[in-house]
Amino acid sequence: MSQFSSEDEAELQSLLRELLKSVKDRISGAPSVECAEEILLHLEETDKNFHNYEFVKYLREYVESSLGTVIEEETENFTRGDGHAIGPGQDTLVHAVTKRTRESTQYKQMMQTLKQTMMVVVESLINKFEEDQLKKEEMDRKSQHEQSSSHYTENCSDSDSSFNQVIV
Repeated sequence: MSQFSSEDEAELQSLLRELLKSVKDRISGAPSVECAEEILLHLEETDKNFHNYEFVKYLREYVESSLGTVIEEETENFTRGDGHAIGPGQDTLVHAVTKRTRESTQYKQMMQTLKQTMMVVVESLINKFEEDQLKKEEMDRKSQHEQSSSHYTENCSDSDSSFNQVIV
């Protein structure tokens, strides 16, 4: 699952849209773009439902399928003591395995693929948002034009009625 298909991209787009809708109130209430970014960056710490979002579940599954064997191998290497000593500053097995995993080719490939795919997904969402905004603005203009035309027609018919009443 290291590469994403167009179906995967479409699913990611849908899942990301769902996540953003879920946190919309928190993001839109932020006083600045930077604050909104901070909210998103710390979502795991502040949102008790973070791990229940389908987007997060999808990414967790992707990471597991991409790095699961690397993590297992590194864990076995460290627990067997195959010449991999846990160095100073790496006082736990988790830190040591994490460090080795992040240095692996599989991790670098996974991150590159994920970044490229998410850039496509986010760009697509932004384009869709902009299209929707343009359509909404166009509909608003049409609606305002129709209302003003309707208002003018109503005024004309009212004056016709008054005029007709005077002549009779």
